[in-house]
Amino acid sequence: MSLTLSEVFKSLGSVAVVGGSPVKGKVGNVILENILGYGFSGRVYVVNPKYDSVLGLKSYKNLKELPEKPDMVVIAVPANTVVQVVKEAASLGSRLAVIISSGFSEDERLSLQKGLEDIVKSHEIRIIGPNSAGITLSNFSLHASIEVLPTKGSVGVAAQSGAVGGVIISELRKYSSGISFFVSLGNCADVSPEEVLEYSAEDKGTEALILYIEWLRDGRKFIENGLKLLNAMKPLCVIKGGVGKQSSEAVKSHTGGLTPSYEVFKAAVSKIRGYLATEIHDAVEVCELARRLRGFSPSRIIIVTNSGGLGVLAASHLDLGGFEIPRPSSKLSDTLSKLGLRSTVSNPLDLGGDTYIETLADILTLRELKEHYDLAVLAYVPTAAETPEKIVKVIEEKQSSFSLPVVGYFAGEGSYEITARVSKYLPVISSSWILSKALIFMRELNMGRVN
Repeated sequence: MSLTLSEVFKSLGSVAVVGGSPVKGKVGNVILENILGYGFSGRVYVVNPKYDSVLGLKSYKNLKELPEKPDMVVIAVPANTVVQVVKEAASLGSRLAVIISSGFSEDERLSLQKGLEDIVKSHEIRIIGPNSAGITLSNFSLHASIEVLPTKGSVGVAAQSGAVGGVIISELRKYSSGISFFVSLGNCADVSPEEVLEYSAEDKGTEALILYIEWLRDGRKFIENGLKLLNAMKPLCVIKGGVGKQSSEAVKSHTGGLTPSYEVFKAAVSKIRGYLATEIHDAVEVCELARRLRGFSPSRIIIVTNSGGLGVLAASHLDLGGFEIPRPSSKLSDTLSKLGLRSTVSNPLDLGGDTYIETLADILTLRELKEHYDLAVLAYVPTAAETPEKIVKVIEEKQSSFSLPVVGYFAGEGSYEITARVSKYLPVISSSWILSKALIFMRELNMGRVN
């Protein structure tokens, strides 16, 4: 029986980079620099017969010359030599081979990929790739990948496109978030999205998962493991590559896989209560909101804003999503009047464009809110009278006193910078459409657990 990803990832004390290079820009150079730069505390070995040393490390002619069996082997050599390298690693007892090399099923060189599949069947080694961008395991400070150095965090990322995985990692950083792991699946000669679902459900350091999928090997296993993730109350956001006929054809040339019909895939994601994203952007934002408010399913929402229009847009999407937007109670209206604010009985609670962030933040601390609402949305358009630094500072100082969970929604000049910095203290969204989608997803996630 094959080792599970949990078994493979639980002890990685040594890594060998086959094809490690001192030449800047070479894949083997980027991977080695990333491993060293991310702070991996285990032993790192280089295998490349062309050099005596690479980046200050002794370079060995082959894996058999290494002073120990490497737990993981990262392979960046020509495709026609990969099978032999993996055989050598398997014979030594290595647990994992991550194949960066391309030129397999995506190029219709099926015999090379079958060679890898045969090794997995006859040896106790797991393979990620080929045509992979590598992996990241934050708990080991291991970034054996050609993608940008990620921020450490609690979101798992797996993708059948290394570049898309890199974009997701970058987007998460914008929301003050990071990853627990990253697996660039490539052509899935062995490790597949279905297994990543199972690992995510089991991994204590992972609170949510974002998947980019072009095709599945086992739909039944996908649903089975997805339900494990659902029961663990870990949000799953899925981006599907290959939706229409022409884009599905593109999948064949990318990873060599056959994509299921979109309707079948959509049904499978719905079965496990995953969020099927439209784009990378909404996958990341929905994931972050659901993760940071995990287990929370609000129904009564108040929108506090300095922009009537922005508030109405938010209310419109929430209304269509089936959420309650109750008018402020007479008690709350009286409290607002006593604070010197204009009397209002509306929701959104529009305080006008001449109102500063301090006033909105003060309202969010009122105990009366908790009597009638589950969630507050701070919909704010910065004006020229306030700097992003001031807005962020006020929220930082006040957020611990907010009487309800608050979601930030900033739009207009300076909003990008504010969003990136405020996300350290509050979950944030960039549009009312995404806010509604996220809250609907959270409602369904909370209802959809399987005992």
